[in-house]
Amino acid sequence: MTISKAWTGNGRTYLSVRPARKEVNSRFDTWEITPGTGPFTTVPMTDNGQVRLAVPVREEVAGTSRAELVAYSPAQLVTLIGRLDPTLSGGIGYNLVFDGTGRVTGLTSLYRP
Repeated sequence: MTISKAWTGNGRTYLSVRPARKEVNSRFDTWEITPGTGPFTTVPMTDNGQVRLAVPVREEVAGTSRAELVAYSPAQLVTLIGRLDPTLSGGIGYNLVFDGTGRVTGLTSLYRP
């Protein structure tokens, strides 16, 4: 998935998402993301949704590699996605896990240098 924006409303975090294709870039041990086309869909996160981020979504964290996943809150995710350069954000991929009602219970960013 790719995410165009994230926001909080009525005490819940929402994401505007669209399917994307991911492929391993074995030359650099990273992911190649091919964004999908068409409209974005709004999906809510659960109150206890797990967020794990790598660079470039998160900032550098001392003692961690750029590809290492670091836990963040959904509120922090909103701030970090809001700070991304729009020309960069379309190529960042995310794995999302949904519950039976279509809410996001887990979100992991895919490492991209």
